[in-house]
Amino acid sequence: MRDIIETDRLVLRQTEQRDAKAISVLGSDFDIARMTGSFPYPFPLLSAEFKIITFHAAKRRSLAHPYAITLKGDDTLIGVTDLFKREETALWEVGYWIGRPFWGKGFMTEACAALLAEADATLSVADRVAGVFIDNPGSARVLEKLGFKRSGQLEPYFSMARLKKASSQDYILKAAS
Repeated sequence: MRDIIETDRLVLRQTEQRDAKAISVLGSDFDIARMTGSFPYPFPLLSAEFKIITFHAAKRRSLAHPYAITLKGDDTLIGVTDLFKREETALWEVGYWIGRPFWGKGFMTEACAALLAEADATLSVADRVAGVFIDNPGSARVLEKLGFKRSGQLEPYFSMARLKKASSQDYILKAAS
């Protein structure tokens, strides 16, 4: 996967330690943190720095391809999208979040479409999966716009910000034949 992926409005680049402050600030919005499994609430700077370290460790093991999402012409992080495997034999999974000031503008659909296209070109076309808490209809719409379909039953999934499990829906994007 390339280190930089450009779209009409966005630049997806490798996450860096300088992104930690933006991750901490944007991720400390409870409405963002509660929709992820891995964000604490609040999201202190040290936790954001550690998150970036774990991104890099997974990338070195060929288990993740995390990207900072930035606006073209402004290198400030507005969100993150990631293609990752929970284990070596698992399907690639799409994860993402975006800061509240950037909601409703189509940025996440654009970023994830570029990430998936890059994955198809470099990792080979294959099924992809994703999961969404059922109280996050915006995220479900992003997946549906990308061609993902609901799969399986609702499952409880732990959210660090909520400090409990919440119902989650799995989605799958079948590889083009």
